[in-house]
Amino acid sequence: MALFARLRVAAYVICEDDDGRILLSRWIGYDGPQWSLAGGGLDPVEDPQQGALRELFEETGYTGELDALLGVDVEHFCSDRHVPDGYDGVDVHAVRIVYRGHVTGGELTHEVGGTSDLAAWLSRDELAGQDAVSLVKVGLAMYDDGDGVPVAPREPNPPAPDGVTVEHRVAAYGRTPDGAVAGGLLEHGADPAEAVRAAFRDQHRQDVTVGRATAATSSVEPTGDDTVRWTVRLDYDVS
Repeated sequence: MALFARLRVAAYVICEDDDGRILLSRWIGYDGPQWSLAGGGLDPVEDPQQGALRELFEETGYTGELDALLGVDVEHFCSDRHVPDGYDGVDVHAVRIVYRGHVTGGELTHEVGGTSDLAAWLSRDELAGQDAVSLVKVGLAMYDDGDGVPVAPREPNPPAPDGVTVEHRVAAYGRTPDGAVAGGLLEHGADPAEAVRAAFRDQHRQDVTVGRATAATSSVEPTGDDTVRWTVRLDYDVS
């Protein structure tokens, strides 16, 4: 079976109001409407923070600020949707970056013509009786697990010029308390934490425990006259 390899890096933001309600958007995807975290796939060369705030506005009508990186969730699966000609399926490597944030302006507005159709503040009890994508449970577990790693605003990456081919990759690195670093570009479908663990074994002959993600950044560098490499880098604490 010939599978098309597709990397999808997405960024999401969890906002909570004074009444403990969570801001969600309703995804109108493949299995019927389901509640999801506000967020979605990054545009070409977009920084994860930039993408999370753009998606927050598009799906809910609110502007916001990011407070902390909560974690990274990864899925690797085969799909029979949006299959390019000449292939039997799609080999999806989904990397989801989750932030904690807060609303700074705007008003609740439902998206029109996009991948969601409703936005709402829902309590945990209200959400428990609704259909929701698996990322909601994963993201809320990250949210409840601690404050996360504080983030500072970053300047957005400028868009790629028309006609430029963007090669998208993900890299993962870990750093020990004494400053040892190991990692590199991920193979398609690889789990970042497992890749960091393997890199320490290969590069330092060390068995390490990989903690939570501490940073998610991106860089864009030319690789030819009409191509650029866009790398989303994930950094982890290890011990």
